[in-house]
Amino acid sequence: MRKIIVWAVCLLALGTAWGQVNVLSVSDEDKHTRKEDFYHTFEYYILPPGAEGKIPVGKCQATRIGRRWFATAAHCVKKACQNGCVIRMDLLEQPVSAFASVTHSAKRPAVFVHPQFSEKKMVQNDFALIRLDLDRTPQTYYRRPSGKRKYNVAIRRAEFARFLDQNRQAASQYRHILSPDFPPLVLFDDGNYRIERGLSVISIFGGKREIKPDPYPVYYVKELGFAYTSNFGIRKGMSGSGVMTNTGELVGIISANLTSIRGPNKKNAKTQAYFMFPVFNREIASFMEEVMGSDYYKLDWKDAYPSFVSKTKQNFAPVVQAVRWVDQHGAIQ
Repeated sequence: MRKIIVWAVCLLALGTAWGQVNVLSVSDEDKHTRKEDFYHTFEYYILPPGAEGKIPVGKCQATRIGRRWFATAAHCVKKACQNGCVIRMDLLEQPVSAFASVTHSAKRPAVFVHPQFSEKKMVQNDFALIRLDLDRTPQTYYRRPSGKRKYNVAIRRAEFARFLDQNRQAASQYRHILSPDFPPLVLFDDGNYRIERGLSVISIFGGKREIKPDPYPVYYVKELGFAYTSNFGIRKGMSGSGVMTNTGELVGIISANLTSIRGPNKKNAKTQAYFMFPVFNREIASFMEEVMGSDYYKLDWKDAYPSFVSKTKQNFAPVVQAVRWVDQHGAIQ
C-alpha cells in the first residue's frame, strides 16, 4: 500500500458532492460478507533469492483468479523482484499453516508486472500477476508463534495432516483453498461510472483476517484508469488484495491512499483520505491475456455496464487535478 500525501489549497473539494450519493446495496444477494468468502485471498512474503533463513523484504496480499494465477499490485513486486525473488504464499488462517513458495528469476519468471506501470504515476496499471500452481508447488508447514514463542516452528507434513484430521474448520478451509473456485472478474469499458455494489476487502496480518466493508460511494474515472472512494481502513501491507463486490465479483486490486491537506495554512488545514485502486479495464485485461495465454480464456468475465455500474456526470476535475499534480511533482510518502 502506497500512502501519498498532497499539500494543496482546495485541491480536492469533493466532500459535498460525495455526501449526496449512496451506493446501491443488493441486500438480498449479499453472499460475499464472511471471512470464508475470501479464501481465495492470501498474504504473501517477498524474500531475496536463496531465501532459506533470510528476512522478507516485503509483505503484500494476492487474490487467486485461476488455477495457477494470482493477481497483486505491481508496486509490491517490481523493485523487490527485479533481480529475482521468492514469493512465499501463506495459505491458512490457523495456528498451523502452510507456505506455498515459488522462485522468480529472469530465466524462469513467475512474477509479471504490467509494462505500463510506473512508480512515478499513481495507481494506473498498478497490477501484476504471480504464477503459482497450488496443485503442484511444494508446500512447507509450520506452527505460528504462540505464548512466549515469537517465531514460527517448522513441522513435517505428517503433523500438518494430523492437524487437519483433528480440525474440521481447518480441513474445510484447506479444501476450499485448493479447489478450483475462483471469483468472476468485472471488466470495465471506457465510460465514467458510479459502482452500484457494496464493496469490501479483507485485511490479513500474521494470518489474522478481518473484513472491511466500504460504506462510501465509489467512482471509476476513465481518464485516470482507476476507481476511488473515501478510505475505509486500507493500510500498508494490504496492497494486492482483491476489491470484492457484495455479490462475489472481483472488481480491482488494492493500490494506494491519497491524503489531501486543504486550507490556507497547516494550522487551519483539513485532511481527507482517499483509497484508489485499479480495476480490470481493457489495458489490464490485454496484459493478462498476453501473460496468461490459454488460461486467460478460462476466466469468468462479466461486463461492468449495466449490471455493476451506472453512468454518472460527476465532476471528476478536482480528483484528476490532484492525481496529475502528484504525477508531475511527486508526493510526500
